[in-house]
Amino acid sequence: MKLTTAPSVVEPARDFPDLLPHARPAVRLHPRRGTPGPYGSHIGGPVLWPAAEPWPECTDHKDVNGRACTLPLVAVAQFTAADFPEIRFPDGTDLVQLLWCPDWHDQPHPEGWGQACRLFWRRAAEVTDPLTGQPDPQAHPQYDEGMIPRACVLHPERVTDYPGDEELPAGLADRFETWLAGRGLTDDLTTVPGYKLGGYLDWCTTGLPAALECGECRAPLELFLQCDTHEYHLGSWAPEDAPDRFRPLEERHLHTGDEAGDASREPVGMTVGRGSHAGLFVCSADPRHPASFFTQ
Repeated sequence: MKLTTAPSVVEPARDFPDLLPHARPAVRLHPRRGTPGPYGSHIGGPVLWPAAEPWPECTDHKDVNGRACTLPLVAVAQFTAADFPEIRFPDGTDLVQLLWCPDWHDQPHPEGWGQACRLFWRRAAEVTDPLTGQPDPQAHPQYDEGMIPRACVLHPERVTDYPGDEELPAGLADRFETWLAGRGLTDDLTTVPGYKLGGYLDWCTTGLPAALECGECRAPLELFLQCDTHEYHLGSWAPEDAPDRFRPLEERHLHTGDEAGDASREPVGMTVGRGSHAGLFVCSADPRHPASFFTQ
């Protein structure tokens, strides 16, 4: 299935060329509910895990009697180099897996709250005896169910992303906002929403951190994966009756409120942050360093 983003009302090369140096490639993942297997790229569902390797656990839990206990992490996403050559895989790896504890935890770096995330980088061919019967998160009522992903297949689309006000130079951000207002336009160009690899995060709630850097080596962080409650927004851009730009052209016939329409807008079924979005950032020098997760 092909899913396509509509063109923006702003064409930087024609309308506002000062934005062009700040462009970044991104991949809209367009997750849609399905039954992925353990070998390919997907969100939710089974991952290619070695049977001989213990499944990782979160130790920051208590049972009904208040005693410390451990709970298995939840598989969130898996990506392969064959599907996503944009990912900077460390040498000797071609598979990356994201697991997290779906409950909220203190984040050691940066300071804040969010899901406790871990990335695992592998070489798929080395997993010759994969684990079957992976832990079922539904077996643990202690979890925050709102952060357990539904199994989804992916329909990647390569797009260009631009930063929001927080990451544009102050003068440029002001000029762009004034340019839009003078033409009665709403910004539908920057910080692409939905699940995506790369691009920019919209820092609408917390603001841009003072130091967006790796907690281990202080190299700059870069957005690896954005998770989002919604793939697109309700409401409209100019003209007044136009649907949101980020609602795929192939799904404009679906109706909000029915099963198919809601599944296209909220395919993963997670309530991220405050019903908004979050970004998993990795170290630009070595993505094997501990990742940082920012919720909005």
